[in-house]
Amino acid sequence: MRLSWKRAAASGWLALVVTVSGAGATHAVPVANPADDRTFVSTTATGGSETTLRVVLDANSNGSPLKLTHAERDRIAAIVGGAAPGRGHAGDAPAGARQPAGAAGKKRGPATLRCDRNPSWSDANGTLSARFNCKYSTINWGYKISARVKSFITGNVKERGVSWWNNGKRKPNNAGHVVGKHYHFHGTLKPVKHADHVQFQDYMTFRVNVGGRTGTGSITWASDVRAKK
Repeated sequence: MRLSWKRAAASGWLALVVTVSGAGATHAVPVANPADDRTFVSTTATGGSETTLRVVLDANSNGSPLKLTHAERDRIAAIVGGAAPGRGHAGDAPAGARQPAGAAGKKRGPATLRCDRNPSWSDANGTLSARFNCKYSTINWGYKISARVKSFITGNVKERGVSWWNNGKRKPNNAGHVVGKHYHFHGTLKPVKHADHVQFQDYMTFRVNVGGRTGTGSITWASDVRAKK
């Protein structure tokens, strides 16, 4: 099952298609204009979630394209966790595309979320936890940004608020927040019953300083689960 983000320039959402897939898969996406060194992207999939970290460095004050040395690009890419701009490998997604994690491997269905168990899925960008509270017909979720990403966030985090679907039907968003980077993001999805197929996703933005360069970062995470007693 795929979760799709539709392009909405005013809101800052990414155009992204996510397939929840095998653990540990990471795909670096080349930028649309390799001559401009501003954008660094990486996507990581774990058993029950997938996240994309995107960092866009500030342009030069006169509006000209940012030019980094190869060493600086590689250093920033190492901090962000993605490939340096213009250094995609053969078989990478076309410029501007988002390659589904696990595209070369076997696709898998939703992760099973058992009643009153508390699984969590961690990657280099953060940790997502979720619980099916079958007694109250809810899913409780939480998300913490990783220490690595927090190390280059320089201001508050603006969270859009979780969007979610139950058996393919869109449900009202959770409330958004503007909070510090150490905040434990959390919320409740309801009602959710046994055997429901639930998909949920969030998007958050923040200012960054990566290797001495300022810019704007974002994390998009998504999860695809089936609630079971």
